[in-house]
Amino acid sequence: MVQSVNPRTGAAFGPTYSDTTSAEVSSIITSSVAAFKKWSKVTAGVRADVLSAVADAIDSHAAKLIDIADQETGLGVPRLTGEVGRTTFQVREFAKAIRTGQFVAPQVDHFVDAPLPAGHPELIRSMQPLGVVVVFGANNFPFAFSVLGGDTASALAAGCSVIAKAHPSHPQTSTAVFEIVAEVFAAHGFAQTLSLIHGVEAGAQVLSSESISAGAFTGSLRGGRALFDIASSRKNPIPFYGELGSVNPVVALESGLKDPKAFATGYLDSLLLGNGQFCTNPSILFVPEGSPVLAEIESQIKERKPTPFLSPATKSGHDANRNELASLLGAAPIVGEEKNDGGLYSAPAIICTQIGDPHFNLEALRLECFGPTGVVVAYSSVGELIETIGSLEGALTGSIFAAADDGQALGVSTAIAKKVGRISWNGWPTGVAVSIGQQHGGPYPASTSPIHTSVGLHAIERFLRPVSFQNFPASVVTQLLS
Repeated sequence: MVQSVNPRTGAAFGPTYSDTTSAEVSSIITSSVAAFKKWSKVTAGVRADVLSAVADAIDSHAAKLIDIADQETGLGVPRLTGEVGRTTFQVREFAKAIRTGQFVAPQVDHFVDAPLPAGHPELIRSMQPLGVVVVFGANNFPFAFSVLGGDTASALAAGCSVIAKAHPSHPQTSTAVFEIVAEVFAAHGFAQTLSLIHGVEAGAQVLSSESISAGAFTGSLRGGRALFDIASSRKNPIPFYGELGSVNPVVALESGLKDPKAFATGYLDSLLLGNGQFCTNPSILFVPEGSPVLAEIESQIKERKPTPFLSPATKSGHDANRNELASLLGAAPIVGEEKNDGGLYSAPAIICTQIGDPHFNLEALRLECFGPTGVVVAYSSVGELIETIGSLEGALTGSIFAAADDGQALGVSTAIAKKVGRISWNGWPTGVAVSIGQQHGGPYPASTSPIHTSVGLHAIERFLRPVSFQNFPASVVTQLLS
């Protein structure tokens, strides 16, 4: 059973939500299987019409949804307004893509009458929806990575039905979004195409069911790995697309630090955006030894004010990891302003270290401190910098700040690119565009499938299975693919 907590006050409020029972889960799975059979058979144009109607319905209820989410997350109206806009934008982008046949239209490879290897029969490569998908909502994006987030939107666009697990830190927002979407689907004759469950055990039960064809998750390494293991150890293993957190490297070369004050401000703005509760924040900043930017960062962090955590669990996890980081690196955090009024706050902080220092610890650079804490690492040579980057674990994203004519930039960029799914030039890693060229994934443990993305239009490919039809009569294959 869960109840919302106001991060600004620490007080619980609103209705309580009981975990979905085992019997209820079984019923939901049965309904979702039936819904899939219907939803997967309609044309992409019909699916696009329904998805467009869903986006319109969410936009029409935006003010109410934002108010609820702000009370549950403390993220603020401006941030949440933008997130609702992003959520409906990505739903419409998937609708637009499938309406034009992108990703879902069959590809015809015509018969070639020639000797092997050039000759071959006619092959029609189709993309078939996988089946029922379970989506585990994220804590830090109550709209864009939650019940109607990118995972759900892309799976629905592919023709899959979805069972969404509500995140316990925003159950009211999850329920409100679900009810709006479910009403639209029912009005169009596709009831149960989207379902909602609550509770850890309910989520595990759904993922374990042989009726489920794929899972998608955004959250912690511990939670995501546990779910990945369930998906992999089933009698019939299924794809599990997990984003498991990320320690993102940002490198500043000397040539990229022409304005130390502005650079420090940009770094702290990115680090502390959303109280640091972004999977793309600049977790580790590498700067040259002796650079004036170090003193500038230390000075500016002391003036930064705290903002609320998303939940008590997020705060406690962050505080424990900050203490562990400080212990591993043998360095006391340099902190900003404190706030002790009962809300879910911790002072923003940085922890400084240097490669080659007796206390320098590579293990510390693999520990994600999800929240308002960053690690600043000084380096004395580009060689040791590249070697250290090579020892990092996989990450979602990274950045390099350098002049275009800096001869050292190529080697450093190459090192970063081997560890991440997206690398930015002279730009901070926070902020992920929903576009055709986006890659939001990376080597493990950033994600469980580095060849896929959970943001952008290519996210739909995770929920489509290729099937080729060889030498089929036109009359038959047309019916099969209609």
